[in-house]
Amino acid sequence: MKKTAIGLIALLSLLPLAVSAQVTSGDLPDDTVWYVHADLGAMRSGEAGGSVYAWFEDEVAEDIREDVGIDISAEIDSVTAFADGNKGTIVIVEGPLTKDTQDKLLALAAAQGPVDPREHDGKTFYFFGDEDDIDDNGDQPLEDFEGAVFVSFAVPGKALLTGTEEQMRGLLDKGGEVAGTGSHGGALLVLSATKALVQAGMQPEGMLDSDDAGGNDWESNIVRNTKEAALLLADESGRLAVEAQLVSHDPKMAEALGGIVNGLIALQAFNSELGPDIQSLIRNTKIEVLENVLSISTVIDPDLLVSILDN
Repeated sequence: MKKTAIGLIALLSLLPLAVSAQVTSGDLPDDTVWYVHADLGAMRSGEAGGSVYAWFEDEVAEDIREDVGIDISAEIDSVTAFADGNKGTIVIVEGPLTKDTQDKLLALAAAQGPVDPREHDGKTFYFFGDEDDIDDNGDQPLEDFEGAVFVSFAVPGKALLTGTEEQMRGLLDKGGEVAGTGSHGGALLVLSATKALVQAGMQPEGMLDSDDAGGNDWESNIVRNTKEAALLLADESGRLAVEAQLVSHDPKMAEALGGIVNGLIALQAFNSELGPDIQSLIRNTKIEVLENVLSISTVIDPDLLVSILDN
């Protein structure tokens, strides 16, 4: 079950987001520490996303089809995952999700250990794992699914996966909808666009291990000084628009990082070992620093992105 869940969101980690709507800051609880949202349906049908989805089909979906007999392309339209650092991870998979696929997933899980069917207000969900392995800390992506996970197909068109029983009961009460804040106060930064394909974000402070938090290396210093970061991949007139924002605690850190990125771009823009497409991409990358916010944006030919992923 964990392997399948990881496979469903593998695209999000390999690329540098419900089908009917993208994620906004008001959709997430105030204490969200990370989130990802992938609109696979939009990728399949979009002009720019089609090439990227073809790569996903070859590299991820085909393996899952061969391993477990589940056709992601036919049965899954979107994947949304996020974590409340105090309560754990929630993954919502939307799509047709046939009864045959549901049975296969339950059989796969049953082959790994006991399955405990449970019920809440007339709706069935399942617990896989050991009660002693329930981890209510979801700061690391899917880490709390290592030893235990709660799963339900009780809401039509959705598969719900949670790290705790409390989360599952809450989702079932609301028909699989996330109880967001409904406001921007305290919510994690979310970048959005008309044709968003992938959205992701995190609050690094909530994801630092104790060892990392006490480290003195350059990378840890950047993480310690980063309040939040967000990524967006969108379809823009047949090309892929990529935008990233980093919000720093200290404006000087944002300015320093902007200078470093600008310097790297300047060093590589005329590198004769790079192809003309890569050189053009580098030169067209825009860096902007406004107080404590560093913004990086560019537009990529989807075929070029696929080529980079393949290499």
